[in-house]
Amino acid sequence: MLKLTPDVDLGGEEASALRRWESSGRVPLVWGYDPALGALLLEAIPGETPFSEWRAPVELVEVANLIGELHRNGTPAVAEGWATLAERVEFLFEHWIERHGRRGEVVTRVVPVDRLRRGHQLARELAADAAEPVLLHGDLHPSNVLDGGTLRGLVAIDPRPCVGDAAVDAVDWVFWSVDDPGLWERRSRDLAVALGLDHERLWAWCAAFAAMLAASRAAQGASAEQVAAVLALSP
Repeated sequence: MLKLTPDVDLGGEEASALRRWESSGRVPLVWGYDPALGALLLEAIPGETPFSEWRAPVELVEVANLIGELHRNGTPAVAEGWATLAERVEFLFEHWIERHGRRGEVVTRVVPVDRLRRGHQLARELAADAAEPVLLHGDLHPSNVLDGGTLRGLVAIDPRPCVGDAAVDAVDWVFWSVDDPGLWERRSRDLAVALGLDHERLWAWCAAFAAMLAASRAAQGASAEQVAAVLALSP
């Protein structure tokens, strides 16, 4: 599969991270990378159906296995000049805050931009306080996870790699396919236990990103009740 990216630095980081994780079997193999063209030649994963389109229950054990194997295989790369999670947080929130202002009055009224800024501040504090940083996928949501079959299990694609708190890669999976707010903290705790993480930190990261997730749901036409439930977690 040929992937073209206009961002040469990001393409190089993606190729390096995928090669770092290659032995896990949880990412596509990199057959080649041409920085002049911004072209990645990657192994094609049969089916290529992202998890977000399966409409199936989340198996937290499988998700935890995927995240854990990426982190274990990536940890030796921590000191090799990767972008930091703090840098990723700045990019992500600045991008979202700028885009949020263009989404129209309906969305901005439901999710005030100040809630995004408060989430941004919490994320900064958490990113600055990661005790045992690992090489993160950095964009591990259900649309970036494919079914690799019985031998490989879940396969992660399209990373935005950075080094930081392992809990960040689990945040999207706390909320995925579950609308009942009463289950989110339980799922967060189960994922933390499975990954050997501090549940309070994972739950704090969920709070940091909650306004962003609420804004995304509002833009996608979720009900006011669903948006409000997520937003209630934010600082």
